[in-house]
Amino acid sequence: MDTPLLVATSYVQLYLRASAHPAAALLAGTGLNEEALRATGHIDHAVMARLYRNVERLGAEPGWAARTGSLLNISTHGPLGFAALSAPTLGAALTVMAELHGCRVTTLRVSERIDGQRYAFILEDLSGDAAFARYTLETTLRVLQALIETIIGHPAGAPMQICFAWPPPPYAAALRAVYGVPLRFAAPETAVCIPASWRHIPSPLFDEVSYRENCARCREILARLGHSGDSAQRVRDLLAGHFERARLGPGEAAAPPNLQRIAEQLHVTPRTLIRQLKTCGTSYRELLDSARMDCATALLADARLTVAEVGARLGYSDPANFGRAFRRLRGTTPAAWRRGAR
Repeated sequence: MDTPLLVATSYVQLYLRASAHPAAALLAGTGLNEEALRATGHIDHAVMARLYRNVERLGAEPGWAARTGSLLNISTHGPLGFAALSAPTLGAALTVMAELHGCRVTTLRVSERIDGQRYAFILEDLSGDAAFARYTLETTLRVLQALIETIIGHPAGAPMQICFAWPPPPYAAALRAVYGVPLRFAAPETAVCIPASWRHIPSPLFDEVSYRENCARCREILARLGHSGDSAQRVRDLLAGHFERARLGPGEAAAPPNLQRIAEQLHVTPRTLIRQLKTCGTSYRELLDSARMDCATALLADARLTVAEVGARLGYSDPANFGRAFRRLRGTTPAAWRRGAR
């Protein structure tokens, strides 16, 4: 199925608060009002596109979309923002934004690339609407810049470059004033570029509990939205969310959800889910085993945990069962894998 192009309603609400124009004028032609926005978490991107056109029609200040990006505080981004800010390093924070952005906005394709000493966070519009793309990307680029500067603790300055895959607009000078870093127009791609070495800068706001919990929440939202277009990825997102929590500590340990529970979360019957996964060339058991072992290897890398404690966090009440499962899927015992990983 096609990926739905959605935008979190909190972004629409922020535009309404930031504008000097009445909400009714900004929402004209969308079929929505403020009460309707409060009743839903996401809206079709066409609503945001219409809002952008209304802002232009009402006489927006040049560079208004980038300026609005400066107003987006952490709560506006929900669990995505909290996960990024509480990540251990700048690189981890940017990877969170790249991999999990779909829980807030599904109109973008995001990738990361390292070329020598430069790192690029690349954004591509999926809407096909040039005006919508331009304003959304100008806002998003400013959000990313603010995240980077928060973690490094100072203005990015000349080492950062922001690239736009379109010619300089009439308001290019306003954009230069907002971003305050070198800008490149008519670039091959839209991106934020920084020194690759910055990715290793530790975040002063690192909080492992918040990081894991909010990553898990993002993955659950992704699964509910069905952004990925196939049932297997939606199941992977739900299982990844469960095991993300399992890494937090003993209090979060619990048996993983069974097929029936996953099917309920995806609003299908277990039989339908089995059929959908078969179409994807996999099964619930295979996806569960893969997610469980990914979490197992991550936990085994933590020397503070015994093998039995790792098994308990993964939902194994008997350490011997964990050992047998690990050997079956990894070809060695947990203890041997741990020794080899050091």
